[in-house]
Amino acid sequence: MLNRGSARSLEAATGAHDNGFNLVRLIAALAVVVFHAWQLNRLAPMPDPLSRMMAPVTDLGNVAVGVFFLISGIFVSKSWLRDPHLLRFTLRRVVRIVPALFICLLLTTTLALAFHSVQGLAGLFDGATWRYILGNASLHGLRYIIPPNELTIPGVLEGRPLNGSLWTLYWEARMYIVLGLLGVAAIAPMRWWLMSMSVVLLLSTQLFPSVLSGYIWEVPMWSLFLTGVLLQTLSRHLRFGFAPVAVAAILLALNWTRNQALTPSGLTLVGIYLAAGALALWLGSARPRGLAHIQKHDYSYSIYIYHWPVMSMLAASLPPSVGAKTLLGLTVALTFLCAACSWHCVEAPAMRLLRRKLARHGGETSLRAAA
Repeated sequence: MLNRGSARSLEAATGAHDNGFNLVRLIAALAVVVFHAWQLNRLAPMPDPLSRMMAPVTDLGNVAVGVFFLISGIFVSKSWLRDPHLLRFTLRRVVRIVPALFICLLLTTTLALAFHSVQGLAGLFDGATWRYILGNASLHGLRYIIPPNELTIPGVLEGRPLNGSLWTLYWEARMYIVLGLLGVAAIAPMRWWLMSMSVVLLLSTQLFPSVLSGYIWEVPMWSLFLTGVLLQTLSRHLRFGFAPVAVAAILLALNWTRNQALTPSGLTLVGIYLAAGALALWLGSARPRGLAHIQKHDYSYSIYIYHWPVMSMLAASLPPSVGAKTLLGLTVALTFLCAACSWHCVEAPAMRLLRRKLARHGGETSLRAAA
């Protein structure tokens, strides 16, 4: 499956069409689906097997989301480095996230009202429904305290969250804002400036946690996003072959012997993310064979935003005797269908339209920079 040729630079890999980063995103999205299937099934809600192995340090969902943030830091900073213009940068981010999110919210809310609510489709004319849809589509205005009426709809799914996965989009958008502001404030060549600021901010998360307290600091994923930015600034010099993965695994094993004697788990958060990050970057930098469709089409975002409502409605519709594995299989099948429709009918067309608009005004036109 993997081309075993010499490892190419991260810069070359992220600029090519034959890399494995879409595959990494897809695996991360499916890992989140697995994590939630064990939690949302009604037969025996419990942590999934991998989460039980990593407990109490972290869980499969957090590791998968961490990989998303690491890769996002790499590609979003690449977009800025290729075209450091705040308005165009903002447009790319908005077009990548919001159209598909709005359609997802509209469709899943309509289905939930039709089949899993007290009020039925009449709920579409209720202000609470539109507060939920518009509040989530606008990422809650990036407010720190999210109004509870933007997270649930009264009478729908017995008051449970209709889409509990969207919290990461709210935080990621904040990271985009900070990256854009850093870029605008550049007082040195852009690549060196982002490299320096990534290091400063990574240190500041530990030394001066009050600097951006209440905005992004308390979210551990911020450090992974910054690490992605730092890796992008060094990308022409970095090559991720199998060796970093092997070293990360060895360090994880060596650390296990110490921590197992001192803590409830032999694992550490840094060790887990180091191993997961090294594996993701190795696979992403490789040239996977036989995966041309995945390399061209990125279904991961829509899998992520659709799977929770699909899974929640399935769990509510199926007998309580249906366990995690059956719920997982049905969710993956239906969510892939939603994701394919979203990518081909909403996400890719929206990005192509923006690319054409920017081309007319002389903006950078790469679809990959907008991804």
